[in-house]
Parts: sequence; C-alpha cells; structure tokens
Amino acid sequence: MPETPSNFTEFDAAAVGEALGANARKTRDVAFGDGETLTFGKDETTTVEVYPDAMVARVTTERARIELFGVPSYTVANERLVFIHGPENDESRLLIRGDGKTSYYPALRATESSRTNETTSSGHQDSPTPTVPSESVTGRKIEASTPSSTLSSTPEGEKGDEVQQIQLQGRLGRDPWFSTRDDHPAAGFPLAVNPEDGGKAIWHNVVTFDDTAGMLREAFGKRQIDKGKPVAVTGQPVVVEEPKANGGVKKSVEFHATAVTRVQAGRPRSTR
Repeated sequence: MPETPSNFTEFDAAAVGEALGANARKTRDVAFGDGETLTFGKDETTTVEVYPDAMVARVTTERARIELFGVPSYTVANERLVFIHGPENDESRLLIRGDGKTSYYPALRATESSRTNETTSSGHQDSPTPTVPSESVTGRKIEASTPSSTLSSTPEGEKGDEVQQIQLQGRLGRDPWFSTRDDHPAAGFPLAVNPEDGGKAIWHNVVTFDDTAGMLREAFGKRQIDKGKPVAVTGQPVVVEEPKANGGVKKSVEFHATAVTRVQAGRPRSTR
C-alpha cells in the first residue's frame, strides 16, 4: 500500500500498534511532556517513544538508541513505521518493522548525473549531487569515514554539519550485484581506481541504494555499465561495523554512492 505521510503532531499510537502488532501505552518525559510508547518484536526488545507536542521520536534497541528532533511526519505501510526527518531536499528516515528491526538511512534521490548520462574524462558534471550521510542500526553500525590519502576530498573537509562528498573514477572489477538492505533496493560493485602517479590500482567497494540502485540495474540491463566499463561515482566512504559470532566486531569500508555515471573517455582516475 502507498505510504502517505501523516502529521507527526497527530500521531495515532493505537492505530500504529494495531497495524504492526505493537503494544501501545501512555508515557511522560520530564523534558518532552506526554507521549506514547510502543514495543515491537517477539521479545519486545525495541521500544519507540513518541512525543507529538515536542515533535520528538526516540527508538531504543538492544544495541542502540536514536533520538530525532523536529520530526514533521510519519508513515505506516508494508508492516513498518517510518519517521521522516530533515529538510525536504536532504531527508533521512527512521524505520521500525513489526518484528522490531530498526534502521536509519538517507532517502537517496536520483540526480541528473545518476541517469547514466555520459561525462567527460575530467569528471565534470553539470548537476550537483546532494550531500547524504548514511547510518544503520540493524545489526550493523555505519559511520562516516574520513577520506584516506587515496581519495580526493574538499580541502576544507567538513563545512558546518555537512559531510563533503567526493568523486572517484575507475573501472568495474565485475558486473554489479543487486540485493536489498533493510527492505530497500541496494546494488554495488568493486571499483578499481588508478592513482595519478600511475601506481597500483586501488579498489573500493561501491554500494548504492534506492533510486540510484534501480538506475544502475537499468544501465546493467542495457550493458551500459558492466564489468570493465569506466564510471564516475559520487558519494562518501563509510566504516561498517558488523558483530561477529564470537562477540567481536568486524570493520570494513564501503563507498556509499549517490550517483553512478558512465565516463566517455580518458584514463579513469580519482578526481575532486
């Protein structure tokens, strides 16, 4: 069923609880006033607190807590509750499924550059790509990573609260893979970037989501982007932490791309 946003200040805990099989009850917070609490999951290990008047939503799981301020709206559809957060052109979403699994992710939007249009070898693109941070709390922790010396970034680094995106150019090491993460389309591929000094190629694990992943699938279907093809990707590196069976944590780096563009000609390289 389509997701139609509802006003957060009119949050209907009883309706949400009935739709998702969650237990709802009244609560009160010293700072935020009267609210509603819903518990999700078989063992009720995920708790959602909603304070409509304060426009605050708080989610607590066994491993994490997320608190959102100034929440304008929410949706209930497909057995999940979603809080919409942030300005319209840079939204993020906090998703809670009926089984208690939770994720916080950017609402990636397609840009002109992600429609597999061709770009010059200089990496110049006419359409800017929005800055999108990425985070998840469903069994894995994802946090922004400071670009290493092998990646070009804005010299000033971060400006204000925005994480500056970077662009890489290289060739696909294999055909793209397609899957889902937290019920959202995902796709990716290994990207080989040749340094400007002509040294050994540096490999990056590129991952895309939502519309960008869908467009990558279309481009792959037309054999526009597949193994060996030169592309430019725009986004940011993130550190992904996944729990191990023995209780440890496995760390890896992914390059979360908000745009994937064919490169017309020229030697693939990392660009600003």
